[in-house]
Amino acid sequence: MLEVLERVQSIYVPAFQNMLMDVEAALSEAQDIDLHLTPLQQPLEDIEAAEFSKVKPLLVPLLHVVCWIWVTSKHYSVPLRMVVLLQEICNLLIQQAVVYLSPEDLLKGEMEESLGKVQTVFDILNAFKGAVEERRENLHVYYEPGQEVRKWDFHTRLVFARLDSFLKRLEMVKGLLTTALDLTQLEKMEFGGMKGKALGQQVLDVYEEFQEGYQVFSERTYDCLDLANVEFEQDALAFQRKVEDIDRRLGTVFTQAFSDAADLEHIFKLLAMFRNLLERPVIAAAAADKVPVLLSMFSSALDQARLIYAGHTQAGLQLGFPPLHKNVPPVAGALGWARELRARIRGPLERLRHIPRLSLDSARGRRVVQKYEEMIRLLDSYQEKLYLDWSQTVSEKSQYNLTQPLIRRDPQTKLIKVNFDPQLVSVLREVSYLWGSGAGAIPPAAAEVYSCKESFRQLVASLELMGNSYNKVLRTVLEVEYPLVQGQLRDIDLKLKEAEETLTWKMEGVWDHISGVMGDICDLEQRVQRAKDNVEEIQSIVHSWGSPVFERRESKRESVLSLEECQERLERRCSLVRESGQRIHSLVKENQSLLLANPASDAWKAYLDYVDEIVLDGFFTAIECSLKNLLENTDPKAGLAPLFEVQLDLVIPDLVFHPPLDPGAKGGFCDMVESLLNGIYRISSLVPRLAAHSGFCHYQADLEAVSDLSGMRQELLSRAHVPSTRR
Repeated sequence: MLEVLERVQSIYVPAFQNMLMDVEAALSEAQDIDLHLTPLQQPLEDIEAAEFSKVKPLLVPLLHVVCWIWVTSKHYSVPLRMVVLLQEICNLLIQQAVVYLSPEDLLKGEMEESLGKVQTVFDILNAFKGAVEERRENLHVYYEPGQEVRKWDFHTRLVFARLDSFLKRLEMVKGLLTTALDLTQLEKMEFGGMKGKALGQQVLDVYEEFQEGYQVFSERTYDCLDLANVEFEQDALAFQRKVEDIDRRLGTVFTQAFSDAADLEHIFKLLAMFRNLLERPVIAAAAADKVPVLLSMFSSALDQARLIYAGHTQAGLQLGFPPLHKNVPPVAGALGWARELRARIRGPLERLRHIPRLSLDSARGRRVVQKYEEMIRLLDSYQEKLYLDWSQTVSEKSQYNLTQPLIRRDPQTKLIKVNFDPQLVSVLREVSYLWGSGAGAIPPAAAEVYSCKESFRQLVASLELMGNSYNKVLRTVLEVEYPLVQGQLRDIDLKLKEAEETLTWKMEGVWDHISGVMGDICDLEQRVQRAKDNVEEIQSIVHSWGSPVFERRESKRESVLSLEECQERLERRCSLVRESGQRIHSLVKENQSLLLANPASDAWKAYLDYVDEIVLDGFFTAIECSLKNLLENTDPKAGLAPLFEVQLDLVIPDLVFHPPLDPGAKGGFCDMVESLLNGIYRISSLVPRLAAHSGFCHYQADLEAVSDLSGMRQELLSRAHVPSTRR
């Protein structure tokens, strides 16, 4: 077109040339801007796509691209355009922050969650402002050496005007949420003391007023983040004026509760209850007025700790040991007591240091801290001296006690006892407690003893088990049993002599030396105990015989004795006694094996006499029980129903009794009674005599010679001559 115009020599050639130059310049500018702004697209899209709480790491890469645009772009390295670009980025961040905060729910949802979101936005936006300033100061790093550095000479207010306004509004919302979150603590406050109920009611009234004032924001429908919204600012100012009045009333409540507190512990609980409220200026001022009182109370607590220390150490000098916790070893207990006293004074000081706006740098505070440090030095000195004294004596005592024999024997009772000195037990306990408390380096001797604690524990436990078994045999063995085990005890004593004289706790391989005798002792104790159990079973067997052989039918007092059933009962009793006798003989034979007895020895014969007497007493009791039962039921003075029944039949021309009552009549009543008595005695002949060397084959002969039984038998026979009759 330009060639055509020039050929015809048109007057529009200059104008067209100027227009063509402008288009070429504009095209060059557009290409330059497109080339340099295109890298911004991806960082901006990443910010738009990400949740706002995760945007912070994306800000520096974005500003890095912006700086390169300033340095490399010919047409965009202009302050005006850079200001506009940064303003647009600010607008994007504000837009994303509003979406993240959800203004319609910000003051209606959970206060803590909303406050967390607001704080997150604050951090991100301030981080962006800081990153911009940091890039502004370090623009020279983007230029080549020798290249002219062009700074951002525009004022940052031009960039952050809207962002600062948004942050100011956000600061107002944050203050509102912080205040509301602080005052929600009022609902959970409880006060003790004389004024507790009244103070609690005051706080409850304040809490209700706060809820009423804060409820306004939950009822509003406006956008609290809209910078053009003046209504929100008015509501926030009105709420702030109400909060100022609430703070003054809470300051008064705090002052009254502080005055009513009994001691430091209650005051610290009060301070913990008010925690975040102490950051509020009015309440903080009220708390500041109480600092001298608080320091004075802590000073008194230090004086009390000093008195406790003096009393404790004085008691140690008088009694030889200071009073400690129950079951705690002396050294570890005393060190633990010192740690507890240290904690008693350290805890309040740490709490004092964490009270808002409380400084210990005042004259009074420095005096209290100095008194505290003096008390700490006293406790340090006490612990060091106590630990040093114990460390110096523990080695010598431990080495001496480790050279003592394993067991000791009482010269009078011959009983044995484990000879593990209490000092060694004390060392093990001390080291265990001291290592657990981290009191300091353990002395080598004590550490060596403690390293063997498991082997000592096992050895002591085994020796105690052995000693208990040995002593049990000596304590429980009967006079008649002792000759049977005397030889075995003598052999065991010879083996124990080594443990009583030469074996010590320091020697290696001690277990190999005592394991054999330990097995012998346990074996002897078990055999003796089983023999005693067998004798108890024999006693239980003979005791089971002690019930009447003949009783009334169905155990009714008015029924007569059934002669037909008598024979059956007698046979059952005889069968029981025979089986019991077999069991008794089996148990006695087992005892012979258990006690390793020689059947021909006098000691075994004496033992058989002992068991034989038990069986004899059992038969005596059984026969006596049956005879007494018959005597009681045939006593005419007892007023009982007749025990036997005799029938009188008419046999013309005579009257005949069945069975006959004549004493000499064959098969008569007297013979029947005699037969019953013989059956009672006969059960004693069913068990072969244990003491066969006595010359008797069973027990009946001995029992028939017993005068008491003979007297009862004769009494029954005499009554049989004049029986009661029933028609």
